[in-house]
Amino acid sequence: MKFYLFSLGCKVNSYENDLLREEFLQKGLIETDKPEEAMIIVLNPCSVTSTADQKSRQHIRKFRRLSPKAILVVMGCYSQKNFLEASTIGADIVLGTSHRKEIPALIVRFEKERKPIILVDKDNRKEKYEEFGSFALPDNTRAYLKIQDGCNYFCSYCLIPFVRGNSRSRSRESVLREARLLVEKGYKEIVITGIEIGFYGLDLSDGSYRLGNLLRDILEENPTLFRLRVSSLNPSEVDDSFLSVIRDFPAFSSHLHLSLQSGSTKVLKEMKRPYTAEEYYEKLQLIRAIRPEIAITTDMISGFPSETEKDFLESLDFAEKCHLAEIHCFPYSPRKGTFAYTLKDLPAEVKKNRNARLIDLSKKLREDYKEKFYGKELDVLFEEYDEKKGISYGHTSNFLLVKVTSKSNLHGQVKKVAYTKENAAD
Repeated sequence: MKFYLFSLGCKVNSYENDLLREEFLQKGLIETDKPEEAMIIVLNPCSVTSTADQKSRQHIRKFRRLSPKAILVVMGCYSQKNFLEASTIGADIVLGTSHRKEIPALIVRFEKERKPIILVDKDNRKEKYEEFGSFALPDNTRAYLKIQDGCNYFCSYCLIPFVRGNSRSRSRESVLREARLLVEKGYKEIVITGIEIGFYGLDLSDGSYRLGNLLRDILEENPTLFRLRVSSLNPSEVDDSFLSVIRDFPAFSSHLHLSLQSGSTKVLKEMKRPYTAEEYYEKLQLIRAIRPEIAITTDMISGFPSETEKDFLESLDFAEKCHLAEIHCFPYSPRKGTFAYTLKDLPAEVKKNRNARLIDLSKKLREDYKEKFYGKELDVLFEEYDEKKGISYGHTSNFLLVKVTSKSNLHGQVKKVAYTKENAAD
């Protein structure tokens, strides 16, 4: 029997699909990249914006149309919030952000009964992290390792704490066990991921074992690991133990995604973010004192309801002052059930205009950052190979994408490459 997996949104969704893939393969199922061939389709969509909800609905309808007889499973943030809608428009099995390890048994049950299944916890408060197995995929370059789920921040614009629940940490032993497995299987890079990894450890024992401690243990126990990266972090979670990892371990990536959202302290307060623009800048300076060359990327929202033109210009100036390597730009999207949803939204053309200006700044900052490394020799971990063009692609420690002409596939290899405008691939 063939299966097809598809995810939208964050790396956590991709990680969960990877675990499910391993489970299916171990049971003798065959993966296909064509949904119309599959008898089992699993969709793990996103719900961070209204656009994400729309894409989720579109994909449910699309997969149902492409494979009418397939068992269609929908799980994750979108279906946690919209489980009835997901079932109505085509899903056979609907899960939220729990019970994912039960998917194989639920598929067997549906095959027998042929009745829609909805298994969603309406009370999303949880005490323990839900273990979901380990995996070892054939692509042994980069692997994602989930250490935490849920979020304790209730930012005024965000639904994630409502659909993912409170923060739950995976046990130290479980994380280290999977890290060892990934290194043994030949992975060169591990990316630590979760919904809000800065909360790691707060719910374990006395809360003294935190993210920095875990990263140190991973690196000390796996001295052959080439690169360790973290997916995203809030500046308020950059503490001494985290900074010591950046200082002590060259294998820790010279790229950090440090969430900002706005460069205006006034707007940050109204977003209910747990830091000010000044505190963000202070943490950035602490990081750069240890790694001057580090690439700091971030997310920023343009057009938050209370954001004035003056606030937005202040945000642009702040982003430039920070010399960010890249900005992921998002226009504000109202989410029903959040505090910000009660505020008067800005006109669509204002949000569109501000986002376009933010994107222009991001492009400039990206080019400014890249120029600092032209002519320098950098270690590149190669991840992809275009056989038709004879080109291998890979990333440096500071997440610069590099392309080189190669007669053979360099996948999984580390090579020193002189970085130039010609081989910069992003």
